Amino acid sequence: AVVSALASDQDLGLSADEAVARLARHGSNELTKRADRPAWRLLLEQCTNAMVIVLLAAAAITAVIGGLKDTLIIVAIVVLDVIVGFVQEYRAEQALDALKRMTSPSARVIREGATMAVPSADVVPGDLLRLEAGDVIAADARLLDVHALRVDEAALTGESEPAEKLSSALPDRDDTVLADRRNIAFSGTSVVFGRATAIVFATGMDTALGRVAGLIDEHRDGATPL
Repeated sequence: AVVSALASDQDLGLSADEAVARLARHGSNELTKRADRPAWRLLLEQCTNAMVIVLLAAAAITAVIGGLKDTLIIVAIVVLDVIVGFVQEYRAEQALDALKRMTSPSARVIREGATMAVPSADVVPGDLLRLEAGDVIAADARLLDVHALRVDEAALTGESEPAEKLSSALPDRDDTVLADRRNIAFSGTSVVFGRATAIVFATGMDTALGRVAGLIDEHRDGATPL
């Protein structure tokens, strides 16, 4: 049913022309984000925050009227706020880069019945993936043929032990957590044992890893309740 829904072939995979057409339609299999902001700009944004400006104005007023103790307290609060805000923003930038490093540079796919290595960026929905021990999975894929497959999903699910995978259908539920989706191979996770064939159904930002990257990227500019 999955192969049919993706208009692919379980034995031959996609044709070269169809792969090119799908790449143009779905886009590159890469994690995207807004342009990197240099550290000095992150620090400047923290210093020009509206709350920081209000606090600095309050510090100036208390200094003028002679409240040295209050001035020092307010300045200390401003410095602490700027440091914490800068560290959080900088870590968010680094987290996105770390997610991009989790992706595989290449993948083995079956196209027109032949197994070939292609750049991971060129993997499209409907491609058949060949998975073996040591591989980093290039996209989210439904497992079709599994032989003692175990996948390290710790970076995505937090599970300390490699997940044992299967190819049989699971109950159709919308609230199944990632760790329980045992017939799915997720982008950015790595095969530690066994081999399998899987059909890609999501690439790039549509993968589970892509959604995590999107949430991090989206959260960066969120305003606090205050």
